Amino acid sequence: MLDAMAVLELLSLLVSIAVLAKAADLVIENAVRLSNFFGISKLAIGFLLIAVLTSLPELSVSVISSVHGEGAVAAGTVFGSNIANTLLILGLGIFLYGIKIERDYMKEIALVILFTTVISAYIIFNTILGAKALGFVEGIILLGIFLWYAFYSLRRKPRIGKANCDINRSQALHAFLIFTAAIILVLISSSFVVDNAIKLARIFNIAESFIGATIIAIGTSLPELSIGMAAIRKKQYGLALGDAVGSNAINLTLVLGMAAVLNPVTVILPIFIAALLFAIVANMILFYVTAVMPKLDRRGGLGFLLIYVLYIVVIFYLQSRELGVGL
Repeated sequence: MLDAMAVLELLSLLVSIAVLAKAADLVIENAVRLSNFFGISKLAIGFLLIAVLTSLPELSVSVISSVHGEGAVAAGTVFGSNIANTLLILGLGIFLYGIKIERDYMKEIALVILFTTVISAYIIFNTILGAKALGFVEGIILLGIFLWYAFYSLRRKPRIGKANCDINRSQALHAFLIFTAAIILVLISSSFVVDNAIKLARIFNIAESFIGATIIAIGTSLPELSIGMAAIRKKQYGLALGDAVGSNAINLTLVLGMAAVLNPVTVILPIFIAALLFAIVANMILFYVTAVMPKLDRRGGLGFLLIYVLYIVVIFYLQSRELGVGL
């Protein structure tokens, strides 16, 4: 039988998940209202507003890790989160609900994401060849790419037409306040979910390495996961894609750039290269899908998920070799 502590942690976990799901629904509902009021596409709302806020866990983990000299954690968080955003979150949403690609503006966004990935990969590999670390200069360059990307997106935000006159200013303000509160609730409840899951895992004597590689790794992507699932379920595909694509760009430039500026980001070379290559492959798949395929069904989602499983297997294998432990 479960002891009282385990039951309490389990109940807390279930409540946190319920709050997370409801908060994600509120984010989507009020993001749609704001999109309609301002006449801005849902993709732009997803990238410019939701993605920045849902990337706060990755930013905090990476900055704290970098300050404490754990650059490998910062780099792993960035690329692990990007791979999860594309392959796990979108893959799961596509597998469960299917998705239609809004090709008019997704082609342009996918191209920019591919561009930032290639540029960042060049900077990182160039640095690795010299010192196996990302330094202050590279961090400044990444932050510069982020500022360019944000400015470009603001200037080029796709519009859906005139603002919706059915929603007045007070209703729009109300929607914005609920949206902001719901985002905060998503971040807080995500933290509680991860905390409760870790405590439960320790109660049942689950290995720390497994906890780090699964619960914590996926935990930083919980805001994107919950909002992405809610958006796809409500057929708000632009919001889901905007959040996933935007979060990838922000993680790759702002998050990694901040970490490098604060402290050189050193890496475990084989694991880092594998994660980087999977991140680039994930972006190339996303680019191909948005440019060529008008809709994806369960088979497409299953393909995304299988590639994500392959990534996990490869990372575990490389980590075991690095630690000198056989699989």
